[in-house]
Amino acid sequence: MEEFEAGYDRLLAPLAEAGTELILIEPFLLPIHGVVEAGAGVALIGEKEREEWRTDLDPKIQAVRKLARKYGAHLLAADGMFAELAATAGPEHWAADGVHPTPAGHAALAAAWLRLVA
Repeated sequence: MEEFEAGYDRLLAPLAEAGTELILIEPFLLPIHGVVEAGAGVALIGEKEREEWRTDLDPKIQAVRKLARKYGAHLLAADGMFAELAATAGPEHWAADGVHPTPAGHAALAAAWLRLVA
């Protein structure tokens, strides 16, 4: 996690120093059902793997939030947003594999982005 945060910080520092207005999107993971193929069938991702991913992801979400505060960046809280959306339309509607947005997921991210910068 420390390496993730340090690497992200190294990317943001010169942008912030140049006066770039930053928008950070926190990573997300949706609780989809069943098993999905990853890497063109190379791996099967099920409940156990997603639990491990969630354990790995939560500290990274906190790191992104911390960096947003550090740099005065807008934060698009995608994990919470998608959790709320998944409660109404189901997680697979927004990201079929729980990670990569569907067209509806991309539209939701774009709408949230536009609300941040409006």
